[in-house]
Amino acid sequence: MKIYGKILVIAAALLGGLTTLSAQMRTSYFMEGSYFRTDMNAALAPTRGYIKIPLAGGLGVNLGNNYLSVNNFFYQRNNKLYTFLYSGVSAEDFLGKLGNKGKLSLNLDVPIIGFGAHTKKFFWSVGINLRSQSEITLSKDMFAVLKNLSNGYYDLGDTNISNREYIDISLGAAIPIKKFVTVGFRVKGLVGLADLSMSMDKMYLDINEDIVQAEFLGGIRGNCPIFNSNYRAGSAFSVEDMMQRDISGIMNGFKSWGLGADLGVEVRLLDDHLKVSLGVNDLGFIRWSKSATINAEGKAHFSYEGFNLTSGKADVDGGFEAKMTPSVGSYTTRLSASLNAGVEYNILKNWIAFGLLSHTEFCQNFTRSELTASVNFRIMRWLSTSFSHTFFNGNQPGVLGWALNIHPTGLNIFLGADFIDTRFAVYNQTMLVPKMMTSANVYVGVGFNLGKAKYMKSMQKSKSQKDKKEKKEKKTKKA
Repeated sequence: MKIYGKILVIAAALLGGLTTLSAQMRTSYFMEGSYFRTDMNAALAPTRGYIKIPLAGGLGVNLGNNYLSVNNFFYQRNNKLYTFLYSGVSAEDFLGKLGNKGKLSLNLDVPIIGFGAHTKKFFWSVGINLRSQSEITLSKDMFAVLKNLSNGYYDLGDTNISNREYIDISLGAAIPIKKFVTVGFRVKGLVGLADLSMSMDKMYLDINEDIVQAEFLGGIRGNCPIFNSNYRAGSAFSVEDMMQRDISGIMNGFKSWGLGADLGVEVRLLDDHLKVSLGVNDLGFIRWSKSATINAEGKAHFSYEGFNLTSGKADVDGGFEAKMTPSVGSYTTRLSASLNAGVEYNILKNWIAFGLLSHTEFCQNFTRSELTASVNFRIMRWLSTSFSHTFFNGNQPGVLGWALNIHPTGLNIFLGADFIDTRFAVYNQTMLVPKMMTSANVYVGVGFNLGKAKYMKSMQKSKSQKDKKEKKEKKTKKA
């Protein structure tokens, strides 16, 4: 039981680190020296141009869910930490903390090439990234079965698992159209590498005094260059039969493509003290090639009526069948889009900024929203740090965000995480695990800085001259 408990602790800690959507770091949104902010809003150009180091130039990992956390699955009883399966933890206490549907996601963004530069009038950027997006939805009744395992009807359907891998090739620009307005865009060409989805259309467990019954009906759809769509429909599901063995056939499978776009705008008011911004990312689609598409379905039923004393055998009936179904040919999936809306207020000549960011993600099977409040310290022109807290979507007080950006001439180093748990639980007197986290992400970036734009320098110069003029006028009035 101790080993089982440890496995549950590790799983909860990992799944509690499982957030959504594209690799976007909330805490970096108001950090002017960071090129991560441009990924969230195409209009927010960094203070300097940049060159990303391949693979290490901006690695972002997002892991998240809406209710799986150590605090939800482990309970303090008699000065000891127990799992939710402990008899001293009631079903009401455990299930009352969970939403009707579990929402999990795992996202990875790996830069292959990244370059951005300021010209005389605007900022432009190009990039090639490897993107991975995975999503899982779970029925609350799955956990009710584990906790209760008693008479009742448990609906385990509406469970979906999906994974998408693709290469993102982008060209973007942030263009000041007035002194107080900047608009941005990024157009993307997409190369689809893999798309896998599994849906449980029907799945239930019915337990009563006379009989235990279960039924399952689900399907799988996949697209990958290593898949062979020339299988025989109706045949038994076989991984070996659907794999492409011919190299020319594999190369012919790289026909999935798509288009995408990011749009953004920033408006600066009250002499740049107040800034309002809006960004929409990943508007677009991928068209998956019919030459690499496979489909399959599975169904199963099971019933148990007890043990027959006369025959000496259990009265069990059931069966499972999985077969290949006709290929749907080519098909289209949309990208998982996101919406970022920010409000920022600067004080003390822009050395300190308070920010509020609304982040909404439109996944394939669910939508989620968060609100992040942050305070940003621009300690020097080349050094800034930010502290944040994200509200809603299961985020608990005490789970904070932090980021550090070092960006002198020639170098840009970024470290940060949106969800850092400040409270821990001790399991079995040996294992220290985060207690309140339901989400986690980590961002690391190392790159090279390029020069500032002339239009930014002129704007800063005119602002500095204005400040000096105001100081001089104040001194004259006092005199």
